[in-house]
Amino acid sequence: METRIADRVLWGVALLGGAALLLFLWAVRDVLLLGFAGVLLAVLFRTPAEWLHSRLGIPVTAAVGLVVVLTLGALIGAFWLHGGKIGEQVTELRKQLPQAAAQIKSRLQQTSWGQKLVEEVPAPEELLPDAQGAVERATGVLSGTLAVLTNGLVILFLGVVFALGPQPYLSGIVRLVPIARRDRAREVLRQLGSTLRWWLFGRLISMTVIGLLTGIGLSLLGVPLAIALALFAALLSFIPNVGPILALVPAVLLGFLDSPTRALHVGLLYIGVQIVETYVLAPFIDKKTIYLPPALTVLAQLAMAVFAGLLGVALATPILAVTVVLVRSLYVEEVLGDQASTSSAFLTTPLAPAAKR
Repeated sequence: METRIADRVLWGVALLGGAALLLFLWAVRDVLLLGFAGVLLAVLFRTPAEWLHSRLGIPVTAAVGLVVVLTLGALIGAFWLHGGKIGEQVTELRKQLPQAAAQIKSRLQQTSWGQKLVEEVPAPEELLPDAQGAVERATGVLSGTLAVLTNGLVILFLGVVFALGPQPYLSGIVRLVPIARRDRAREVLRQLGSTLRWWLFGRLISMTVIGLLTGIGLSLLGVPLAIALALFAALLSFIPNVGPILALVPAVLLGFLDSPTRALHVGLLYIGVQIVETYVLAPFIDKKTIYLPPALTVLAQLAMAVFAGLLGVALATPILAVTVVLVRSLYVEEVLGDQASTSSAFLTTPLAPAAKR
């Protein structure tokens, strides 16, 4: 009898502890996401630094510092040289999008089905805020901008700190594991590092290719503000599935300013670029990192959107990749004993051999 009571008490304590842990994680979800973004940035800094260390013999710490300085210098230099032109195009883009939307509305009103659709959309004047609302809106934009800048500085700080000295944090994680399993823990951490490294490498390649192809294609089609639209497409391609759709909207709207045919050509261009990314770049990237089924990725993005908003959507794919590696390593292989490996299964991934110690 006493044993049953003790078991129930233990189960109750465990449930309360689990609920408290979930509430705590929910309360600090934004902090956790900033930390994960810092880890991604650290991987981005650390990878070329380790290459410099192995090739030139530069100490890793000095190499990380060099990579950080060169990266920030390149970004500042690019902004100094081209920031004015890009800023002008972005400003002009914001001005022309409402005109494009109005022109689409005018064309829709020329058809019976379009008139019904337009009737369901609120008039622009109904969407305009009053003076007080405008002030509140401006204040919200300002506070939002400050929040973005603050988060960016936090991510940069964490990325530099993690890249300069990852060992204390990795060793701390390993020490939480029983001594007999610490070698396995180190191996799993290496797998996670390899997965994030190749995922980032693949994203950077995709962003570069998408930006170049989009910019060249829009210029050939004669679409205005091609540089701003190409930069927009490149940045949004960091977010699979959702990003390309968001990037398509302003380009098609600007195409409508010329003609529906031009808008169709723009849409076909974006579809063609995505086909190149999906069927040419993605298979190469999947061989080096991990295959994530599209439906699973979309579900993860929806869940992270509810969990943490825009930042959650942006980080959903790398978080999913980490989760899949952990499930495969700690459950499929350790608990189920399934050591089979196929390149097409998303719970397995070819990894580089562990470094010799």
